[in-house]
Amino acid sequence: MKKKIYIISLLMFFNNIIFAQTDWTYFSEEPILSMDPLVSWGAYGQPTVIIHNDTIKMWYAVAETTPTDPVMRGRIHYAWSLDGFTWNKHQNNPVLDVGEVGQWDDEWLDTPGILWDGNEFKLYYYADAEYFAGNLDNTAIGLATSPDGINWTRQGKVLDMGAPDEWDGHHIELPALYYDSELGLYAMLYTGADRSNYPNVGFIKIGLALSFDGHDWFKWDENPVMDVGSYPSFNDIGVAGPALVETDGIFEMWYSGIQAFDPEINSYDSLKVGYAVSLNGTSWIQYPGNPVMTATPGDSTVFWAFGVVWDDSDELYKMYFESHHWQYEEPSQPGVFNTINAIFYATAPRTVIYSPDCSTSVSDNITIFTGGSTQLEAHGGEFYQWDPADGLSSTDVSNPIASPEETTTYTVLIVSENCITKEEVTVTVFDNSQINENFVDFQLKVFPNPAKPNSEIFANYNFRNASITVSNVLGQVVYAGTVNDGNKIFDASILNPGFYNIRIAENKSIYNTKIIIE
Repeated sequence: MKKKIYIISLLMFFNNIIFAQTDWTYFSEEPILSMDPLVSWGAYGQPTVIIHNDTIKMWYAVAETTPTDPVMRGRIHYAWSLDGFTWNKHQNNPVLDVGEVGQWDDEWLDTPGILWDGNEFKLYYYADAEYFAGNLDNTAIGLATSPDGINWTRQGKVLDMGAPDEWDGHHIELPALYYDSELGLYAMLYTGADRSNYPNVGFIKIGLALSFDGHDWFKWDENPVMDVGSYPSFNDIGVAGPALVETDGIFEMWYSGIQAFDPEINSYDSLKVGYAVSLNGTSWIQYPGNPVMTATPGDSTVFWAFGVVWDDSDELYKMYFESHHWQYEEPSQPGVFNTINAIFYATAPRTVIYSPDCSTSVSDNITIFTGGSTQLEAHGGEFYQWDPADGLSSTDVSNPIASPEETTTYTVLIVSENCITKEEVTVTVFDNSQINENFVDFQLKVFPNPAKPNSEIFANYNFRNASITVSNVLGQVVYAGTVNDGNKIFDASILNPGFYNIRIAENKSIYNTKIIIE
């Protein structure tokens, strides 16, 4: 399919590719969806896929003419599959045609993104009313809704380009969707281009938009959520076309990496596949083994506009993407072959995310007093991401200082080339302001004080049923226990030398004192 961002070119076919994370195998000989040269001409691309009712369903764009419209236009088609490899085209395609003359989407539809939110299908698509004029300044993302994924009702524009000086001020397209049913929150990753090379496309990046109803969207304040890589790298001028899968609390993204110049491939427009992970969708860790799919030397076959699903039935990721790779023989000119865009297929097992070879660890759960701090620790990765950010000194180091105002469970994403996993640690905050006002007029003393590390610590009071906590100068609780009958309160062998605060609660009485361990 003809793209506005740049022109895709082809030099030759290439064989199956196996690469790291997650060992993608590209079935390159024939596309899984393409035109029938004996029936009608059409360039296929921009697939978006979901698994719904045990069926893999795909919506994709086709550049084509129709019996009633001799002008080539982009339209949305539909196909379905039970195995992900053999596809059945809907008999009455296209399922979404261009809008009526004079509408914002009357010339071209493209880059669909699909979502089933439990009530209806939502199809987000790029459209343009000035496509044939080559005017990129009129692009937007629209919405259509459907009860069955076939019969669609337009809902109009839902996301516009940014201002001319913003990162998405020249072009937006390629939405990828996610719906959190617990929060009732819709999320959209989309591709935007700036005007740094105006009137041509400049740098291409990925942003985030959010919505509480799927219709009214607001852009994330800190967009873009994925920037281009440093020069020279496989994505130094563009990251685009995200596909999104959520795996047990970890978001996985595959995208096209666009490089200014690749001397090995000898082409400005040969794309590679990048992979990134996130806990929240607002910040992403690039996989250390990127790119995860690439063409062979001397070949400029591209990987563009991904749809990815995880299929539990055969425990495989299934990827669908557009490439100008397929050769067909002209029906009226035997022996004459042309190339045209079609949809191709790749699969991968789950080998890195939640790998059984992961060797990671995280701090034990800990209790601190209000206003206190504790240092969290995670091990086993090259990169880290903590969430939520509340009360943390940093979210991208292995050992941030945590000073939460209330009890918080922190999740850490741990990433290396052989392992992507997550761990959790809970910091419980004890609120001193909740101490009951009914104090006993009594001064608690402990002895011996100072004490040796091997000492038994006693109090000048016989407790019947009390709880005890011992915290260090950072507010970290290093011991918690009970005193059921007597004045022996704990064994100092659990403590290193230093200053400690002791708190004992019995019924409605609170006792506080300090001790030194030499």
